[in-house]
Amino acid sequence: MAGRYIPPHMRGSTGSSSSELPSVKAERKPEDGYTLEEISNQYSFNNIKQLGTLNRASEFVEEGEKYSIGFVIVFKDQHPKWPPKIFCKTNLFLLPQTDTLPSGPIAVFIEISNLRISKNHGPHEQRFLYTGAHTITRIQYLMPRSPLLIKMLESKFTGPKNERSEEAWNKSLNMKWAVVDLNRVAEEEQGGNPMEPLKEIKKKSVSEMLEEMRSRESKGGKENGNPGGGDDREEVLDGDEDQ
Repeated sequence: MAGRYIPPHMRGSTGSSSSELPSVKAERKPEDGYTLEEISNQYSFNNIKQLGTLNRASEFVEEGEKYSIGFVIVFKDQHPKWPPKIFCKTNLFLLPQTDTLPSGPIAVFIEISNLRISKNHGPHEQRFLYTGAHTITRIQYLMPRSPLLIKMLESKFTGPKNERSEEAWNKSLNMKWAVVDLNRVAEEEQGGNPMEPLKEIKKKSVSEMLEEMRSRESKGGKENGNPGGGDDREEVLDGDEDQ
């Protein structure tokens, strides 16, 4: 009877499988950044599709309680005047009233270059660095198809990475946008990193995922709302006077 076949790369070994050896986990540092899935999980959102530039403090809000802005994600190549300005058109209802500015502290994450973290992570995986607490110091709303909106979109959509079709241009032009100034809180007033300690991402069962889908459907359009009473006047954007 022929003996048990041993592949060439296993011959001469003690017979123990490499899977039996203890795995060595690479040290995780905050400067490595976080994935959208990790950010979503840390703030108790159901999935990353619910994340955007302006994000609620938490997905779960008590009945009768108003949604409030909790954190901002600055995606790469989408905010040509960052810092300190970000351009946004979704979830504008989360923005505070302009007469209450500056706002309270808001966590800000910025997308970092893949080259910076390619040694430890996949080259195509988005990573976001926590850059500290910021406050909103100014909000300017740009009306659909206004000259200032056109100027802003031209600066935003410049370059091969941001090319837009005619349909996409018209969609953006027909929406109300906000230009939001974010200033970093002084170092001595900075709190801890909201991503530390990092929550474990738990795998969900099929029944849990179905329940979350039903919950989102029942909420309907609750995520939509009116902007926070911002200034609708068309003004020259800071730094644009001579451009």
